[in-house]
Amino acid sequence: MSSTIQPAPLMTRLNLEWASSHADREHHFGQLGMRVCGELIEEIRNAQGQTEDALLYELIVLARQGDKVSERVLVQVLIPAAQRMAHRVRSLGDMDRADRVGYAIGKAWEMVGTYKLHLREKVHANLTMGLLSLLTPKKTQYDIVVADRTTPVSDEVLEVVAGEWNEPDAPFEVLAARLFTWAIDTGVLTRDETALLARVALGEEKQTEIAKELGVSVDCVNQRIARARRRLKTAYREQF
Repeated sequence: MSSTIQPAPLMTRLNLEWASSHADREHHFGQLGMRVCGELIEEIRNAQGQTEDALLYELIVLARQGDKVSERVLVQVLIPAAQRMAHRVRSLGDMDRADRVGYAIGKAWEMVGTYKLHLREKVHANLTMGLLSLLTPKKTQYDIVVADRTTPVSDEVLEVVAGEWNEPDAPFEVLAARLFTWAIDTGVLTRDETALLARVALGEEKQTEIAKELGVSVDCVNQRIARARRRLKTAYREQF
């Protein structure tokens, strides 16, 4: 008898590789100096504002210069977001669970390599929204024609994203991404606010987890979400 051993999913392999080969590794990260990779990851996760921007941006610059360790750290930072998005993006629905996550992680790697270097602020939000854009289907010529003649989203999608999230499994990712892009382009919401709504609408995180990462209370996170939703709903209805 013969048996087939299935290879471990990409995320599992990367996490094992990180734990065994990278977490305790020392490396010189440009202007950040000599750091232990695992400690640098924790520093990034606990950082906020300009401190977080400086850490991530330096890693992006180093990765563009060919520093594979910096690139690997950035990918490890993005793996949780890639995993969450993989289970929400409709275009990946034909893949099994492990393949969806693997594909999303591949796009995270691509996002690191294509990040626009003039964007020095809100780096984490830019990385996350850029990853979401890479995972959503590109518009066909037909889509472009339709988009020119219709509003960006339906009222149903607006209620899901800007109102109550009553259907967590509803496949609204593409339209939601367009709504978020419109909100940023028109100045209705900041990138931080848009990233927060995207995490709530498209991810699987609890508000308690988001609050812990941001270093604020759950009530504070809920208030930010409520304010952003109100502004989004008001602006959209006034515009359309």
